[in-house]
Amino acid sequence: MIDHSRIRIGGKPLAAVLLASLALVSCAHKKAAPAAPADPAAANDGKRIERMEKARARALAAPGSASEAGAFAFEVTMLYTQGIAQRQNPAPTWVDEAVGCLDSAKDALPDEAPDLLARKGELLLAANRSDDGIKALHASIAARPTLRAFNLLAKTYSERKETAEVAPLCKKTLPAMKSDESRYAVLDDCIKYSGAATAEAGLRWAPSKDVAFYKARKRDLEARSARAAK
Repeated sequence: MIDHSRIRIGGKPLAAVLLASLALVSCAHKKAAPAAPADPAAANDGKRIERMEKARARALAAPGSASEAGAFAFEVTMLYTQGIAQRQNPAPTWVDEAVGCLDSAKDALPDEAPDLLARKGELLLAANRSDDGIKALHASIAARPTLRAFNLLAKTYSERKETAEVAPLCKKTLPAMKSDESRYAVLDDCIKYSGAATAEAGLRWAPSKDVAFYKARKRDLEARSARAAK
């Protein structure tokens, strides 16, 4: 048998050489190990902020553009609705810059005012500036009632426990709705956000023909849903 303890390499015992080699291999494996993955939430936050900055640059470079102003406002709104603003401490100028872009576009394109004001209201509500947001949504409704502005405003009144404001808003909005889908959506939201338990209670302000329309439409939708579930 070979006595390994007597074997020497470069003047060193074989056992010592083998241990040193194993240590080098172990270190090499440690160095080659992949880095731990980054925090997915932080990575997503960074991407959204980067998207917002690009939209911001385009909007500031094109004053009066409804599409660019709307895109910028949307991206800033997303920072708040997705909780990114709360985590990342956004620059306080972002909201005001987006509002300024929307106002510039509204002045340049009066026909776009209802949508631009609705976007402004949505942004301000998301940024916890609810009084300013409500004011912008009322301005949108005054320019031309839209389903978007109505829904945001009715929902906000419900959340603020100001349900008495819902019925007057419904009366102002319903006549501007031209399709059956939009008429039904307004009537349904009126019931939901007024806190009423029945259609009759939630639609006391509405003409009888609109109440009849709502009930018939609701029965039809429920019947379709039941057939689809079979």
